[in-house]
Amino acid sequence: MSEKYNTVTMEDGQEFAEHSPEMLSEIGNKNLKFSFLKDLHESRMTKDNGSSQKLTFSDCCERLYLTLLILETMRQFPDFKGPVQRYAKKTIGFETYKFYRIMATDLYNFIYFIVGSDSAQDKLKDPKSAKEMKRNSRVPVNDLNRYIRALASGSNVNPGSLFIKLESALRITNSDYKAVRRSIMNWDRQTRSDKRLVATRLIFAARAKLRSSDLIDDFEKWAAIKNMEKASVTDPEPTVSKPDLAGSQQNLALYRYLVGSKNLALTKRFLQQASNGQAASSSMVQAYMPAIEMLDDIVQAGPAYVNNLRALHNRAKKS
Repeated sequence: MSEKYNTVTMEDGQEFAEHSPEMLSEIGNKNLKFSFLKDLHESRMTKDNGSSQKLTFSDCCERLYLTLLILETMRQFPDFKGPVQRYAKKTIGFETYKFYRIMATDLYNFIYFIVGSDSAQDKLKDPKSAKEMKRNSRVPVNDLNRYIRALASGSNVNPGSLFIKLESALRITNSDYKAVRRSIMNWDRQTRSDKRLVATRLIFAARAKLRSSDLIDDFEKWAAIKNMEKASVTDPEPTVSKPDLAGSQQNLALYRYLVGSKNLALTKRFLQQASNGQAASSSMVQAYMPAIEMLDDIVQAGPAYVNNLRALHNRAKKS
């Protein structure tokens, strides 16, 4: 038997193999090798008090509004109503907003920080200012709950008046967000090009304000699969010098041999984000993971394999 296994004899004389301590350590190291990706996937904006202390009351208002815009946009597509319903159901399960709940959604906790008791604002970055703003806010909680319940049940609803109320109650002054809201409320009247422009603006806002939220993965998948991001629209984020990565569709198609066909859409988004010097979401990283694991396997195999890869790379560049 391999030295990585120990033989254990039971009372009835039967033997079975168990992993030796060395093998268990090796397995543990292998499982932990990319554990940071699991943590990345499970990260959330309101996962603990430390996270909430980075947010102001205004941050919560803006992020609540953007989250609702994202849900309203995604529900326009039948094949994405499922993720919207699941998210809404997980939110509306605690609709009184009396307590901070780590197992609830970021949307629930944003509402809690805004309409909850003083103890809710105590968890934010500037509790004193948060409490003052809360006293001067009149969030239509009942209307908001009815809307979230409608999302959870998949019911048709026209939330135009609710979003206008929320704009006022949450002090939304960003003109781009208001323009996005107006377009989403008239979604069926928009051309395909206009829809992509609206979606792109919302995508930029989500990456800037909801990067670690529990909704960003589904939203990024939606944007990639539906091809809703317009490359011609300028991202307001600072630009940096960028490398040339897999520009043509032919080159992108070859990636299926590295990452699998099901990961192509998000791999494309990963490459675009990397090319633009921008952070990639966890879903994009997961899609590109097979290529990362392949490279890591070569490194783990030793210097000879790494040199072979470098030689192959040089040949590829010359060709």
